[in-house]
Amino acid sequence: MTPAEFRAAFNVPRGTIDRLTRYAALLAAWQADLNLVSSSTLADVWGRHFADSAQLARLAAPGLAWLDVGAGAGFPGLVIAAMDHGQVTLVESIGKKVRFLEAAIAELGLSARVIHARAEALAPQRADVVTARAVAPLSRLFDWTARHGHASARWIFPKGRSWKEELADAARTWDFACETVPSMTDPDARIIVAQRPERRR
Repeated sequence: MTPAEFRAAFNVPRGTIDRLTRYAALLAAWQADLNLVSSSTLADVWGRHFADSAQLARLAAPGLAWLDVGAGAGFPGLVIAAMDHGQVTLVESIGKKVRFLEAAIAELGLSARVIHARAEALAPQRADVVTARAVAPLSRLFDWTARHGHASARWIFPKGRSWKEELADAARTWDFACETVPSMTDPDARIIVAQRPERRR
């Protein structure tokens, strides 16, 4: 995917494309030291990472408070912030990645902040949207994040080809309402949109 194709797909202004272009340059510059993403995916950062993250914005109204757990290189949280779609808090436990996220936020002028912590050790955040990408299976994500969303929050997790197995496994220990949304970047993947996860008693 090219920047022009991304702009057409998501109907974003030129300023968003400029921010994401600078983001791509930062990723490339920091990659050698931090191994932020698989090196093979940098050649298609607009499709593999930016579009895969940006599609989540379609599942929540603009202006909400997002909590991105295990933020790593900033997907999806920094892309959501670059689109001016919400107020984003990124949670990351690895110090080197925290420094990258802080540098990216400063360089791109984003409405986002970083918390250096593990999600399971964090005080409840009462987010409107809780998200994570390529971090852990769904059941474990609920373990870490169930207390971080308020009663009407959404948990939005992009999942790969094992999404059915992850849903079945989570349903053994968690009660939750959910829908699955096809991914625009992988026909075999789905986005899990859940509400009110509560551990079974």
